[in-house]
Amino acid sequence: MIELTLLIGQKAQLDGKTVLRIRGTNEYDAPGAKTLIDWVEPMVVIDEPDYVAGKVQGELPTLRQLQYKTGKPVWFNGAKASGPYRLLATEAGDGVKSAFVIGGKRQLVANTHQEVAAAIGSAKGDVLPIPSDGLLSLPVLVLENVKAFVSPPKRWN
Repeated sequence: MIELTLLIGQKAQLDGKTVLRIRGTNEYDAPGAKTLIDWVEPMVVIDEPDYVAGKVQGELPTLRQLQYKTGKPVWFNGAKASGPYRLLATEAGDGVKSAFVIGGKRQLVANTHQEVAAAIGSAKGDVLPIPSDGLLSLPVLVLENVKAFVSPPKRWN
């Protein structure tokens, strides 16, 4: 078990083996928090993301790191991830190059499809074929975008 500090200053226990994802907080998270941990339920703490990831890595050897489009790290349990996935039309651009799925949600990253596959593969996760970044056939392109419009994929923030 890992001991971390909640916003109210109280210590809390985290079972590192159950972590899905770790990231630094953003403007939509609780003010004063520095790290968001997705495990049994989301947990925000005042501990630094690098510190939390280091502690979790000690209990979860399949923890892997990739980057957001901003260059900030996102850590995830590679054994529970699948990818890489082709970007949908609404996801492409602005530094996003690939995606993977963990916990039933898509995580967009600045890493290439090859880097995503390598990270997931090194943790013995579900590595998918590298998507082509070239043009898709019109029927496939239309189908992917209609599906995304009708039922948008859930995404991690």
